[in-house]
Amino acid sequence: MKRFDHHIADLRKQLVGRYAAVEKARKALADRQKELELKTQQLESKLSNKTEEIKKARRKSTQAGDDLMRCVDLYNQTQSKWFEEMVTTSLELERLEVERVEMIRQHLCQYTTLRHETDMFNQSTMEPVDKLLQCVDPIKDREVWVRGNKTGVIRPVDIEI
Repeated sequence: MKRFDHHIADLRKQLVGRYAAVEKARKALADRQKELELKTQQLESKLSNKTEEIKKARRKSTQAGDDLMRCVDLYNQTQSKWFEEMVTTSLELERLEVERVEMIRQHLCQYTTLRHETDMFNQSTMEPVDKLLQCVDPIKDREVWVRGNKTGVIRPVDIEI
């Protein structure tokens, strides 16, 4: 379980890092577009005859747009991988939890059976335990836990430009 937890935590960190890169690239693109707009206005008002500066500003703006698209693609790939890993990991953890609960229930049932066989005087104390063991339902327990902890409420989504 720790291995799964670390793996998912690493993927989550990657996802957060990719999102930060997208936001940084988005801001850089906005800055480059403002710079390009300013240079264009200066040229139109004849304050500057430097067409080279405008070309340079256009290149920076185009490069910032390309960087933003690359960051968005990387984020979406990471988000997709994270989602796939979350699903497979959750299913595996669920299977392990079912096995664990069933093993504990079996051991407790064996214990109560042995207590019935060895201690005739205290059987009445084992009957409630037997009844409770028969009511164990791992699926219902997990559903109650998920509802109580509100897991899966917030999920990352693809970013579109």
